[in-house]
Amino acid sequence: MKRNANEIMSAKKPSDIFSMNPDTIEQEKDDYIEQFKPKAYNTIQNFLIQQQVTLLYRQALNEFKKGGKISLDTSSIVLTDISGNTIEFCYNYTSNMKIGTMYVTDKNVLFVINSKYEKYYKNYISKTKHFPKLDKKMSSIVQYMLPKVSKHFETNTGDFVIILDKPCTTIYPLRELLNYFDGKIKSEYVASILTRLYYFVSYLDLIGITHNAITVDNLFFSPGKTVEEGSSFTVEDMRIVGVFGGWFFSTSSHEKICGLPKEIHEILPHEVKLHGYSSFKVDELSIKKVARELLGDSTGNNLENVPEAFSKWINNNSVALNSYEEFKKWEKVIIQSYGKHRFVDMDVSID
Repeated sequence: MKRNANEIMSAKKPSDIFSMNPDTIEQEKDDYIEQFKPKAYNTIQNFLIQQQVTLLYRQALNEFKKGGKISLDTSSIVLTDISGNTIEFCYNYTSNMKIGTMYVTDKNVLFVINSKYEKYYKNYISKTKHFPKLDKKMSSIVQYMLPKVSKHFETNTGDFVIILDKPCTTIYPLRELLNYFDGKIKSEYVASILTRLYYFVSYLDLIGITHNAITVDNLFFSPGKTVEEGSSFTVEDMRIVGVFGGWFFSTSSHEKICGLPKEIHEILPHEVKLHGYSSFKVDELSIKKVARELLGDSTGNNLENVPEAFSKWINNNSVALNSYEEFKKWEKVIIQSYGKHRFVDMDVSID
């Protein structure tokens, strides 16, 4: 009863695409995954289909468990707070951090922080407690990029938990997307991601914060799609770059840095290394490092199919006097590289 792409994406329950036979469902899932591996066209669409198949597969396993039909591990974590209240999350992605572990579910992002890193837990909560609204355009862009903490608590084992609400169901760890594309994403898409990150850093600079940990592993991505002018749309239709991880290391502008991911420490400007105070330049250089990694070569020495202006930009370690001037320079690079600003759907080949 194999279903096509449209049937999979419109499915509301596991039985819409699976036989619901506990003995065959894993093979059915594997067949779907094999069917929608990356191809020359519609690669982002295939990624979304795989995510949908996996989601429905997990839902099926949970139904089987509740019915006593199987006892398979559905990748869940059980957390108990110091008052004895217990909550369980079934996750589909996990990533180790130096200070703990990140778990991603269909609706949430969880950070479980080791007890000895309490100061980083507290820093995340304090820096994300309130985000001022600025002008309408910037606020409309960055509102979904910022973490929305719905709950945080200490566990009965002394660890600390932060739970975020995802802005939409179709937002995924950027690392997962990069892995799907075998470590290399087309330059047009990377440019789109960078534009949003430059808005983000400009916003932080205006409110007096430096993130200090803009890395591929701390970013999330929702591809979005073109919406005809005048048509209604939801957040599910928007292209979003979520900066949900890394706030453990954020500082107020010109505050002493309390810690950094190793990969950020390697690219620190000389003055930051010398004096230890944060600077918007840390985030600006981090964006360029993210770009090099997304384009398939973190060194920037062997980039392929990348416009010359784009390549020069992300390999240049100089930074403008402020984030606004840096953003203006980036927009000139966009014009030099692609002729104009345009939204490129990621489910359409641009070769």
